[in-house]
Amino acid sequence: MSKTLTEALLEQTPSPKQAPNAFEYTYHVRYSEVGHRGLMTLPAVVNAFQDCSTFQSEVLGMGMAWLKHQERAWVLTSWHIVIERYPSLCEAITVGTFATHFRGIAAKRTFYLRDNAGRLIARADSTWAFINLATGRPCRPEPEHIEPYGTAEPLAMPEVPRRIQLPDTMCAGVPLTVGRGLIDTNEHVNNCQYVQMALDLLPAEATPHELRVAYHRAAVLGDEIHPRYAQEAARAVVSLEDATGSPFAVIELQ
Repeated sequence: MSKTLTEALLEQTPSPKQAPNAFEYTYHVRYSEVGHRGLMTLPAVVNAFQDCSTFQSEVLGMGMAWLKHQERAWVLTSWHIVIERYPSLCEAITVGTFATHFRGIAAKRTFYLRDNAGRLIARADSTWAFINLATGRPCRPEPEHIEPYGTAEPLAMPEVPRRIQLPDTMCAGVPLTVGRGLIDTNEHVNNCQYVQMALDLLPAEATPHELRVAYHRAAVLGDEIHPRYAQEAARAVVSLEDATGSPFAVIELQ
């Protein structure tokens, strides 16, 4: 008899965690997650983090189906990811996450990757908003939506400005139309896809070690996305916008 996802994750051998309320699991870097150099790609790291928070919610009995029944969802509003090194194909890594703060409609969550020796090789801060799916507007979560996660102090991260500053001069990229392959279960473009769109505008050998993303609003099937981008000495900035210049997401890579 096959095991459920929850059963499989709970059976893993416990290991020292970054926080008492952390959820984590170990796996080997898959071929589908690496680029031509055999290293995990930045979008694959983003996906690993997203998957980990989804798995934690499922294990706690607060997964997508439970939230959808209540017409509620947690929506990602920003990333700040720092990568010390990209793990390689078949390398054993541990991905983990824990909540650090809840206030009003917002939540903050830390993510991390550890190698087989327990060293941190990537870490991230993220912010989330609680959404009423019926109205599409933010709403305040109830205690049942937040208490099972607990909170702990976040991992240390470099200090960054609150907003991603756009350069004065930016180049226009080729517009693209959102197809079905970019859409997730919320009927929006998946968070990771915006990062991939930004990377596609950079030189092929670019390997960012710091990523910031500000999600302004969700693009949906059929939307046309107009990229604008600039390469500066220390960073690249990409703004993914609609035809009027209103951003879907702004991405900074260093």
